[in-house]
Amino acid sequence: MSQARATAPVARSIFLLMVSLIAWELYQGLRAGVPAPEGSWALAPVDLVFLVLLPALTAFAFTRLFLIVGQTARGTLNIYAAVSSPLAWMFWVGLGVGLIGHGIHIAGHAIQRAMPEIFEQGEFAAKIAFLDIEAGYLILGIGFFFATLAVLLAGLGAGRQISGPERLLFVLGSLATYGLVLIYLGVGGGQVIPVIAASVVLTAVSLWNMPPVEITRDPIGAFVIPGTFLAGVTLIIWTVVVGGQPTWP
Repeated sequence: MSQARATAPVARSIFLLMVSLIAWELYQGLRAGVPAPEGSWALAPVDLVFLVLLPALTAFAFTRLFLIVGQTARGTLNIYAAVSSPLAWMFWVGLGVGLIGHGIHIAGHAIQRAMPEIFEQGEFAAKIAFLDIEAGYLILGIGFFFATLAVLLAGLGAGRQISGPERLLFVLGSLATYGLVLIYLGVGGGQVIPVIAASVVLTAVSLWNMPPVEITRDPIGAFVIPGTFLAGVTLIIWTVVVGGQPTWP
């Protein structure tokens, strides 16, 4: 079997993850300013469906990518590599923690939107805001980081090299996914220092395992590193300019 045929599922799995992350981002952005629905429902039925379906699709895409890069790197998929190895522990725990963080954020955000005005300035509102932003986004970011790190360590160099339009697509997808997600977590989620640290770690791991000129030719590297690196640099510059935690204009 040729290397191109053997490693083609890596590129397809990355594309599925890219599409699911972009769809999740777009939906979150489009529904961000929508008021709470009338009646007893804290979330509109469409939100309830898509805020479960899109994260589930993203988790499936992450899982598919992790299993495929493990199979490609070893030539076969075995139970130890999939569920018992250190990288497997890192991936599955990270994925679970990330989904829990998303659930905390969604619950806190729904309660905050439905909160009567009389409570908006009180201690209870501050605790709900903490669940919505600080705790929810921090836990989501930690899970996202460890799942990404596991995929990066398992899959960097496993796929065939990419070039031309495919390489450009992966780099642009990295900016639209990892770049935007990390900047939003840093600014909107108030986690600028953890996000910068995560960007440094992921970039350093990639450079340790692969020369800089090869990173964007590798499918995993091209999808993760450009957006991650640019987000870290952007947050560092933004933090220096404002002299502290940056906020949305």
